Amino acid sequence: MELMMKKMIPTSIDINRRIILLFLTFSTISFLFIDAETTCPEKCSCYLNQVPRTITCSGKKLTEFPQNLSDLVEHLDLSENYISEIPDDINRLSELEDLNLSRNRLTSLPSSLAGLHKLQTLSLSGNNITVANKLSSLSQLSFLKMLYLSHNPLSNLNGLQNTNLQILDASHCGITEFGSTFLEGFPNIKTLSLAENSLTNISNPLSDTLTWLNCSDCDLKILKSDTFEGLTNLEELIMQNNKNLIYSMRSVFLRHDKLERLDVTNCNLDRPGLRDLPALTHAKLSHNAIHILPDRIFAKNRALTHIYLDTNRIGHLNKSSFAGLINLQMLDLSRNDLEEVHWSTFRESNQLNLLNLSSNSIRDVENLTTSAMTVDLSSNLITKVDSSTLVNMPKIRTLNLSKNFIKDISGGLESSTLRILDLKVNQLVKLDVQMFSGLPELMKLDLFGNRLTEGADPKIFQNNPELRVLLLADNPWRCDCSQLHPTYNFLIKLPVKTEMGTLICQSPPNVSGFSWETACYEEWFERLYPPKNRTWGLVMISILTLVIVGGTILSIKHAMKTKRAARNQRQSLERAEARERLRLLQRRNQRLEEELRDQVSEPRIHPMELIGPPSYEEAVHMPRLAQSLDGLDVASTENSTAVARILGSVDNLRVKKRRSRRPRRRTLSEDNLNRREERRVERLRRNTSRITIGGNQLGVEHSPESANDLLPPPSVPIRPRIRSDSDQGGTDSPRNKIRPPTPTAKKKKRIILSKAGTSTDDEDSDFQNSRDRRSIRNTIVIPNLSREPRSGYRPSSTTDNATDQ
Repeated sequence: MELMMKKMIPTSIDINRRIILLFLTFSTISFLFIDAETTCPEKCSCYLNQVPRTITCSGKKLTEFPQNLSDLVEHLDLSENYISEIPDDINRLSELEDLNLSRNRLTSLPSSLAGLHKLQTLSLSGNNITVANKLSSLSQLSFLKMLYLSHNPLSNLNGLQNTNLQILDASHCGITEFGSTFLEGFPNIKTLSLAENSLTNISNPLSDTLTWLNCSDCDLKILKSDTFEGLTNLEELIMQNNKNLIYSMRSVFLRHDKLERLDVTNCNLDRPGLRDLPALTHAKLSHNAIHILPDRIFAKNRALTHIYLDTNRIGHLNKSSFAGLINLQMLDLSRNDLEEVHWSTFRESNQLNLLNLSSNSIRDVENLTTSAMTVDLSSNLITKVDSSTLVNMPKIRTLNLSKNFIKDISGGLESSTLRILDLKVNQLVKLDVQMFSGLPELMKLDLFGNRLTEGADPKIFQNNPELRVLLLADNPWRCDCSQLHPTYNFLIKLPVKTEMGTLICQSPPNVSGFSWETACYEEWFERLYPPKNRTWGLVMISILTLVIVGGTILSIKHAMKTKRAARNQRQSLERAEARERLRLLQRRNQRLEEELRDQVSEPRIHPMELIGPPSYEEAVHMPRLAQSLDGLDVASTENSTAVARILGSVDNLRVKKRRSRRPRRRTLSEDNLNRREERRVERLRRNTSRITIGGNQLGVEHSPESANDLLPPPSVPIRPRIRSDSDQGGTDSPRNKIRPPTPTAKKKKRIILSKAGTSTDDEDSDFQNSRDRRSIRNTIVIPNLSREPRSGYRPSSTTDNATDQ
């Protein structure tokens, strides 16, 4: 037992060996990976760590062969570049198997390619190679199997050779002749493509290995009967799109013993011409001008299995046109002008699998006999199908009758093998019980695009137990829910036979465009719920509705309460802000009043200090007089109270309420003020002169103090009256001109001003002068007074003293 355990447990030496081995393996892989990364050229993609090791430089606009290529590369793609020369250094790529140099600017190959001893595929398509001799080094590639030279301006392949080449593509070159020496340099060639060349003549080419030849889209015209006899093992010949091709005449036919596939599509042939091709199995004669098939025309082609005669002009089939084709498996006669098919035309083709008669003008297929498993009669003019249609088709599995004009299937179809029946895009209006009762193996029924309006009774399909797919879309269904309900239950029963969303109602108008399920939902699905369940559902819905309504009401109340609280809070904040603003305003007013009280009043010039008329500056600082200065030249001699009444006292001047003025529209200019001051000075000068003259005439002596008695106290400054724009006469706008006042208006204004105790200088002067003229006999003329020094102050007269007392 101990020995066994020792053998099972690895020793430390073995563990070390394994670790060293893993380390060496990892180092080797890392070295290869690092080497692969370092040897990848710029602009290229390298995949050297995968199989096969590949480097791709396609479409990188390279002008030179890339350097530093890894020697391990197996597939190298340099296509779609501007490389014009291949260096001799390419021979070191000994592992290279596939080299793609297509769509470059090469004109030749290096003189030696011996180093590429593993190269199997070489593509030189789309270059500028004009002479095949410049490709002589291809003979050194002993393993080359595929060579692509298409889209090169080569006129021939003389001088080109390779003993192992099997596939050669020389399509779309300038080759004009395919002669007997064309394939001498390729002894093992099997596939040759000369398509899209200017090839006009094929003169007995020789090759024992060629099996596939493509001469499509050339200019071939007449082929002799022995044209391809030199190609002894040729199996497939493709000559599509040679519009002037003729290879079959009355007594001369194209001959070959081993040719199996012939494709002469779109060659404008008027007959098949397959008589001397006994081994032929596939004949593609599509898109030609064949209009008749004589009796037993294919009798010598017993090996034929596929015949393509579609898109020709065949208008009639004889009952023995296909006689002898016992191995025929596929026959395509679509897109011809057939109007009638004899019932025994295909009787001998026992191996037939597909018979395509679509896109013709066939009207009747009664008693058609064929062993085909698939029959395509679509896009014809068939109007009637009865029980005898499928009687002589014992192996039929699929029948396509779509795109016809079938209105009814009288008597029903009968076939024990039919599995797929296609009746789409016909004119079926109603389904009968007998229609499909004779099809026990029916698995798929397509009724798309007919004129069915009523649902199919499930009893119609009671004899079709294998039915899995029933297509009923694109029909003008009338959605009578009670009538459609059995059909609906049948369709959704497992396995589901159709997609219910494709069944669309067309009538009545209120459900037009709706699916069956949507249109009949209330009627069909309410049966799934018992009354009690419906009651409980109504109860639950009512409870849910009440809960939702109650929640909504509570939410509204809460929202209103929240809004009310927010509004109250906002109002309280606004009141607090208003109180704060009021408090701040009061504080500011108090502060302003204190500042005004604390300010030292500016000294003003009192009128009593003046002996002569004041200057403009002195008049500005003088208090306003209740009466005009024009009344200072006279005074009442009766008593001092009259003088005080005329001039007004200082106390009256202080408490008199100043009359309201209009808001000034424009500030008076300094020139207007100066002119007014000059007029005032001039008026005072004239008054002074008049007083002097009057005093001399009357001979009354006056003391200087009497003039001071007439002046108001200096406590109230006289402010100059600033007129508004309407008072100024300098404005030119008629809108600013003021009409002269009427006498009644002047009288009213004097009365109001006399009662208010305030007046302007001019108005008081006019008013006082008028009074003085009436009482000039009782007045005292004041003589001209000399001006006292401004610093001194003389006491008021006895009249003022008496008045003060």
